[in-house]
Amino acid sequence: MQPRPSMELSDAQWRSVEPLFHEIRSSGPRRGRPAHCSRAVFEAILWVLSTGSVWAKLPERYPDFRTCHRRFKMWYDAGLVQQAMERLYGDEGVAMCAAMSARMQPWRAPAGRKAPRFPVAFSLRWPLART
Repeated sequence: MQPRPSMELSDAQWRSVEPLFHEIRSSGPRRGRPAHCSRAVFEAILWVLSTGSVWAKLPERYPDFRTCHRRFKMWYDAGLVQQAMERLYGDEGVAMCAAMSARMQPWRAPAGRKAPRFPVAFSLRWPLART
C-alpha cells in the first residue's frame, strides 16, 4: 500500500521523482531572477493538492504562489505532475490529480477580446522525461 500523500517529501521520495523535474538550462548567460528549487515548488503543489486550498493561501515556507502555479500549469500540461503523483502515491495520487483537474478551468478571453494567437502554455517546449 502506498503512503498517504504528505506535504513534505522525504529525500528518498524526492530522488524517485527528481529526474522528471530537471530544469531547463541555457548555455548562454542567465538573465532574470534565479529559479526556485523544483523540490520546494513540487512540495507547494503537494500542499495545494492535499489541502484543496487555493494557490494564494500557500504558507510562506514555499516559493511565491504565482511561481508555484505557473510551474504547476507547465508541469501538469506536460504530464509530469501526474507521473510523479502516480510514482509516489499510486492510485490515490492519480485521484488527487483528477480532483485538481476538475477544479481547473480553461482560459477564456474577456468579452470583446480575442484569444491570444499563441497561448503561453502551448508555446513552451518543456522536455518530457521518458520512463
